[in-house]
Amino acid sequence: MRSTFFQQPFEYQIEIEGENWDQGGVIEGKLRVRNMSAAGVTVKTVQLVLAHGLKKAIKEKGDAHWDIQEKLIIVQDLLLQPGGEESRDWNFNLSTDCPITDKQGSLFLLFGGDDVLSEGGRLDLPIQLHPILQNFLQTFKTQFRFLEKYQKRKADWTEVKLIPPDSREFPNMDYVLCFLRIHQELLEARYRFKMSGLGRSGQQMTITKKNREIEQIIPQESYLQPGGFPNRVCFRENIDRALNIARPEVIF
Repeated sequence: MRSTFFQQPFEYQIEIEGENWDQGGVIEGKLRVRNMSAAGVTVKTVQLVLAHGLKKAIKEKGDAHWDIQEKLIIVQDLLLQPGGEESRDWNFNLSTDCPITDKQGSLFLLFGGDDVLSEGGRLDLPIQLHPILQNFLQTFKTQFRFLEKYQKRKADWTEVKLIPPDSREFPNMDYVLCFLRIHQELLEARYRFKMSGLGRSGQQMTITKKNREIEQIIPQESYLQPGGFPNRVCFRENIDRALNIARPEVIF
C-alpha cells in the first residue's frame, strides 16, 4: 500500500508492506519526506500516528476526533536541500485487542508535519479479528451450526452476532451476542443470549423476552496446543458449556 500527501514545500510518501492485518500483527513500512522547493528548508517534525477514527465523522467534518493508539516522531529539525529527501523505516505492533475495521470505523495511519491530526495524509488499515478468535468463531459455526450476522467494535471488545440453527436444541433462543477479545494472553468471551418464552399477563399468555449471560476466561495454555496451534477441542468444550444456559432442560 502507498499514499502521498503534499503540504508545500514538502511531499510526504508512505509505503506499507501488506494489504490487511490481524489483531496482534505487525504493520511496517517506510516514510519519506522530500523538499519540493528550490531552496533549502528545515523540516521541523515528521510524524506518524496510528489512530482509530469513525468514518462518518471523517467524511463529514474532516477533522474527526481521533483515538490515538501510538505515535512515532520520524524526523525532527532536519535541513533538506532543494530536491533532497529523507526516508525512515517504521513499525507498529498491534495489540491483540485493537479495534477491528467495521462499518463505523477503522484504524488509520496519519502522516505529515506538526498538525498531522488535522492536516496530513490518511490511510485506513483493514484490521480483522485475531487468528485465535477467528478459529474460535469457526468452531461455533461449524460444530454448532450457528450463522454469523456481523462483527463490530464494542468498546474494547469485538461484538459478534450469531443466529442459532433451526432445531429443537435451542427453541427459545433468538440470537446470541458474543463479545470476544484476547487481553494479556487470556481469551475472554462474554455471551449474551436473547431468549423468548411464554409469560402470563393477567389472564393472557404473552411472549416475553429476556437476556441470559455468561462469561468465560480461558488461559493461553488451554486455548493453544504445543507449537502455537489453536486448540479446537478447548473451543468446542467452552462453547458447549456456555450454550447450556440457553438449552431447555427437556428437549421434546
